[in-house]
Amino acid sequence: MTFWALVSVAAVIAAGCSNAPSSTGSSSSGGSSAPGVSTHQVSVGAVATLSGDLAADFAPIVPGVRAYFDMIDAEGGVNGRKIVLSKALDDGTVNNEAVTRTLIQQDHVFALVGEATAFFTGQPFLVQTGTPTFGFATQNDWTPAKNLFAAYGSVIDYATTEPFFPFIARKLGAHSAAVVAYGVPQSADECGDVVKALRAYGVPVGYSDLSVQLGGSLSSDVVHMKQAGVDFVVSCLDVPGNLDLSRAIQQNGMTGVSQLWLDGYDLPTLRRYTSLMQHTYFLVQHVPFQAATQFPGAFPGLENYIKTMNRYEPGYTFNEVAMSGWLSAALFVAGLRASGSSPTQRKLISAINHITKFTGGGITQPVNWEISHVRTTSPACETFVEAVGDDFKIVFNHGKHLWVCFPTGGHVDLSRPVSAPVGTPGA
Repeated sequence: MTFWALVSVAAVIAAGCSNAPSSTGSSSSGGSSAPGVSTHQVSVGAVATLSGDLAADFAPIVPGVRAYFDMIDAEGGVNGRKIVLSKALDDGTVNNEAVTRTLIQQDHVFALVGEATAFFTGQPFLVQTGTPTFGFATQNDWTPAKNLFAAYGSVIDYATTEPFFPFIARKLGAHSAAVVAYGVPQSADECGDVVKALRAYGVPVGYSDLSVQLGGSLSSDVVHMKQAGVDFVVSCLDVPGNLDLSRAIQQNGMTGVSQLWLDGYDLPTLRRYTSLMQHTYFLVQHVPFQAATQFPGAFPGLENYIKTMNRYEPGYTFNEVAMSGWLSAALFVAGLRASGSSPTQRKLISAINHITKFTGGGITQPVNWEISHVRTTSPACETFVEAVGDDFKIVFNHGKHLWVCFPTGGHVDLSRPVSAPVGTPGA
């Protein structure tokens, strides 16, 4: 998953939120099955962390949603109705349930399109009211409810991604790996699976630390890595932690070390910290942004995304979270179109749950919403990029065939990736 590191970031403040009060009051929707729908308009809302230390990891979902709706409205809307993101509320990290209730009970929005937060405390209320909700998952609280639609599917299953880590280690000829994570479950659990996978496929793990303190020094970790002869590092830290790690590696004279970060595929970040990010690799769950220039004309869905974002939200074009907003809005629109001229929330939810090959217009591996509330589909597919100079380069691809795929479950042959599913862009 491309958003594992957002999970890590979200988790590090969990202890500080443990005493946050929860909202109380009626949980009945108490209104029409088509709130927010008028003759000429459909009103939706968004809930995201728009302020505070974590805003950068969640707020960009809103520009991605807005840009997609602006594009659709410029084309005439859906069944004669404009789609309006009437309110995007800030949950301040700890007020997700309260602002969610406000949007539904006071503002009477038809759906939430752009849900992005570390603590999805509004989830029970959304499930109870049957409100269609779209965004990205940081934990497994989007499953199994049929009205919650997370970008790329609603289930987070680390086991399905295990083969990708020894795959890249072998590609790089790694002799000794190191794995580091924060000491919280959402970070440590993921990297714990990485350690297990590397060892299962014969990649020596010379050092691991799954209890890194947020903001703490990584010098001791790097000293241990150097002593162990580590030449490949997998990090489940956030971007500041990754940069500190890379800086410590350089300061300790470790040369020829490749890194795989689960957070940091961001062009402005690379151009600001070019020297610290060279030959760092990233897993990407959609067609990488660079495919538009590396393979012009081969990925029209991505080219449309870039063109539209550059027109309406140019500051967020190459942002992973904005991409989640775009995909969320695209799925909502697909369901709205399929709901006909008299849409209701139930019609929308039912329509989406019959979509079996959603790609966001040719951007992602197909998502089958008949099953994606409860399990992932096989095979699991990722693309890879490498930081080279001041840009990213797509790697481990065969021309426009960008995807590396492995079947989920059981031991797989890393030397024999399987074909991407039919309908995967570029496959």
